[in-house]
Amino acid sequence: MYDLRLWLSKQGRIKYVSHLDMFRILQRAVRRAKIPLWYTEGFNPHPYISFLLALSLTVEGKREPVDIRIVDEISNEEVLRRLNAVFPEGLRVEAATAPLHKPAEIAFGEYTVLLDKAEIGKEELENALTSGGLTCEKTGKKNGKKVTKTVNVSEHIKRFSVEETPESLILSVILPAGSTFNLNPLQLLEGVSAYLGKPVAAENAVRERLLRADLSEFR
Repeated sequence: MYDLRLWLSKQGRIKYVSHLDMFRILQRAVRRAKIPLWYTEGFNPHPYISFLLALSLTVEGKREPVDIRIVDEISNEEVLRRLNAVFPEGLRVEAATAPLHKPAEIAFGEYTVLLDKAEIGKEELENALTSGGLTCEKTGKKNGKKVTKTVNVSEHIKRFSVEETPESLILSVILPAGSTFNLNPLQLLEGVSAYLGKPVAAENAVRERLLRADLSEFR
């Protein structure tokens, strides 16, 4: 028995599928693909599948880690082949590796966000991102109850750059991710919109990869 880390890409229309439904899709897929997974014990056993970090709805992912536990001999290549044969359009296993880092080591997510230049200019975006005045509303729990709090987005931007094309702006940004605190690019744009007093929406947002505290790639 050994653990295997799958690296999934989630692109296209499947970005509108929720995290809970993604879990169900993967459960069905491993059964259809006849992957020899370890099952939990108890009244209602289920296959060991662990998404290390949920991906926000409408955000695509290029390298999303999912841990599974294998009980019989099967090659990594065969796992990829079987799962990709049964996955829905837009979902694909790009690689399967032995887990190198612990899930708790995830500290940041690196994102690429496509913006329409008709909505916001390059200098306008850069000024907003360096203003120190971006905030958003985040929902969490306190004493078992849902609470909403205002978060200073600006202080959590680790790094960013903006490239310009004839029609679009391409924002590359590193934001907190992991078990302690998460900030996604949609919440960042919420802060930009509030600061500028006008709506600024992403044409597309992609999580390129996950990073550790020293900004090395999580593997």
